[in-house]
Amino acid sequence: MNAGSPAGQLIVVNGTSSAGKTTFCEALQDALPEPYLLTGYDAFWASMPARYFPWETHEEDGIRYVTGVQAGRPSTTLQLGPVGQRTVSGGHHAVAALLASGHNVIADVLFVHPDWFAEARRLWTPFAPLWIALKPPLAVSEEWEAGREATLAGRPTGLARGLFAAVHAHGPPDLELDSSRRSADELAQAVVAWLGRGRPQPFGGMGTRGR
Repeated sequence: MNAGSPAGQLIVVNGTSSAGKTTFCEALQDALPEPYLLTGYDAFWASMPARYFPWETHEEDGIRYVTGVQAGRPSTTLQLGPVGQRTVSGGHHAVAALLASGHNVIADVLFVHPDWFAEARRLWTPFAPLWIALKPPLAVSEEWEAGREATLAGRPTGLARGLFAAVHAHGPPDLELDSSRRSADELAQAVVAWLGRGRPQPFGGMGTRGR
């Protein structure tokens, strides 16, 4: 941590694919009175050379989709090679460095693997993060997934289902929010108001659970 520079504040938003994380994180960034940098797994993966993307020549070293069926419905997971894994770990360390230098950060993540969560918790816990799980019903995420531009452009369906259980297998968050019940702006304003009141429990109203 830089001498004389107070550490930044961290808000972690975890959820499966097509849970509305990006829209909520952007709304939260706009609603917070202090400036917050917005980053996350998608941003770090997008910074890799394109040859490490799914369907490209080096996908096995980067990121590839693994498709299957779960309960009679398409189910897709992510498999990361060494470059993809290092990118996730580098993202965790980069967020910690931003916080240590005094930046506030919103981290948009999906904790698919226990090791990812464990490393993030180890690096980020000293900054007293607010952990938010964005968890609409799976059926809603699947409906949103079907209409996404990436899906219509050919990305495999089933990511919402394939990642759902793994992403939410890491213990209770500080807040669990159902993004199907209110708009992203309404949820963001509620979180900001809750923070301003000193995080009282229960959260009330729009969160399905507060710890």
